[in-house]
This record gives sequence, structure tokens and C-alpha cells, in this order.
Amino acid sequence: MPAYVRVHTSLATVYLIFNTRDVPALRQVGVRQALSMAVDRDFITGKLLRSGQVPAYAFVPPGIADYKPGAHAYWAGWSLARRQAEARRLLAQAGYGPGHPLSFELKLPNTNDAGLMTAAIQADWKTIGVKASLIQNEGQIAFQAYNDRDFQVGVASWIADYNDPMTFLALLQSQTGAQNYGDYRNPAYDRLLAMADQERDVAKRADDLAKAEQIMLDDAALGPVYFAVTRELVNPKITGWVPNVLDIHRARYLCETKR
Repeated sequence: MPAYVRVHTSLATVYLIFNTRDVPALRQVGVRQALSMAVDRDFITGKLLRSGQVPAYAFVPPGIADYKPGAHAYWAGWSLARRQAEARRLLAQAGYGPGHPLSFELKLPNTNDAGLMTAAIQADWKTIGVKASLIQNEGQIAFQAYNDRDFQVGVASWIADYNDPMTFLALLQSQTGAQNYGDYRNPAYDRLLAMADQERDVAKRADDLAKAEQIMLDDAALGPVYFAVTRELVNPKITGWVPNVLDIHRARYLCETKR
């Protein structure tokens, strides 16, 4: 069976969303950073999901076209112990601690991967003194709740509509509406994306988009968790199947070898 399995990174990101409109604690950048940095992404991808998912410290997936990689959470290179210690400090700075713990609901769609991931995140947050109650809904119900802002913290995912970083970054523009689940607003971010829309120089556009992503990550507008993968079964007799981030495999390039 292993010879049949084809796994490849895809243009999809799984991430945490924070309701900054209705949850006062989540309006504080330090609190959002604390929640994001405390998550053990290596454990989630390497020990729980185990299908080649990649820990995410940015929102735009690697391999996307016309982009300048490099934007990342400022704590991405830290050890988990250091991140957890800093998370406790940030929470204390915001007024939360053993005597006044931060608590909220973590809403998730009803999938196996989301269930495994959120149980691990719940445990990670417990180590920094945060209490999270898991609320599981069918996928359509969960995402409708996100659209309606009927959540506190949630698990979301985005699969690229097209091969360009704007399909991810545009979700967080002020004017996006319902799919900007956390109601993120930053004029500098909006301005850079607007400039990118008008920029004809591909390299300059990529630079503007990367700067915008870094601003958003510094604001902890969301908490990236992992970049997803495609999982498919392909007969070893088939040639011409080339792994790619778009997961496009045109039949005219495929043929069956005779054995």
C-alpha cells in the first residue's frame, strides 16, 4: 500500500481565529500572541496528524506563485519552553493568571483532524493557565457561526481559490466582510494590499504582499497552525503523475506502464 500513497503539500492553511469584536480579552495583541505561540505545532503535525502536514508560522503556504517567502511570527524559531514562558508573561501583563484565568470556548468543525488538533491545543493552553472548552459542530454549522460571529476562538481553514498569495491575504482586509472572521483592521495592511492590486512589477508586488503579511502576523490577527497536504492513492503502474501544490494531474500526461 505505501507505494500507492501520494502525499504533497498543498495551498491550504489551518488556523485559529479570534473574535476581537465581542471578546474584550482577544482585542489585546499580547493575548492573541500568547495563545498562538503556546501551541505545539510540531507535536500536532508530527505525532497526531502524521500525514506530512507542515507546522505553520505564517499564513501564506510555501510554494505559492509570485511571492517572497520570509514573513513569520517573531517567535517562530523559539523553543516551546521559551514560547510558553513568554505566553505566561504576556497573559500576566494583560491581567490573567492563576487567580484570574483566561477562559473561553474553542469552536471547531466536526472532523477527525480538527478534533485531534484542538484536544492538543486545549492541553497546550492549560499549561499556560488558559481554560478552553471545546464546542464541536458540523462543518457548515461551525462556519456559519463564524460568519455570524457566534464564537470566541475557532478553528478555520482556507484552500486557495487560485495560485496567488492574495487569495489568503485578502481575507483579512477591512472590507472583506464575513470571512474576515476576527474583524481584523489595520490601515497599513489595507494600504499595502491596495498597492499590490495596482502594482505591475511582479517583484515589487510580492514585496508589498510579504510586508502586509508580516504586519498581520505581528498583530496576531490569526494563529496559523499547519499547512495541509493532499492525500491520494495512485497505482504505481501510472507514470506522469507529478506532485504539485495545485494538485492538478491532467489525464493526457498520464499513462500505464505494462508489467
